[in-house]
Amino acid sequence: MPLSPEARSKFNETAAIEFHKRTVGHPYGYHNFLFGWIDTPSQNYPPLCPPEFLSIVLSMYEKINPEKADRLYFEALNMRLGTTG
Repeated sequence: MPLSPEARSKFNETAAIEFHKRTVGHPYGYHNFLFGWIDTPSQNYPPLCPPEFLSIVLSMYEKINPEKADRLYFEALNMRLGTTG
């Protein structure tokens, strides 16, 4: 769909192309999954999900499938914190 005239006037094609060049090939999905949903210390979980639930589920998942757990949240944490390992 075409952009509205207002959005079209704000769109910077050069900046969009530069952003694409900087980010193409970077991992996404797994690395952004948790931080797109859990972005504040409280009040952002589904209504019936207490904050403790996530830590319990993630620790169980780590024991069941450590390789995928690493991809799901350890790599995401490393990217967010600028660390490795």
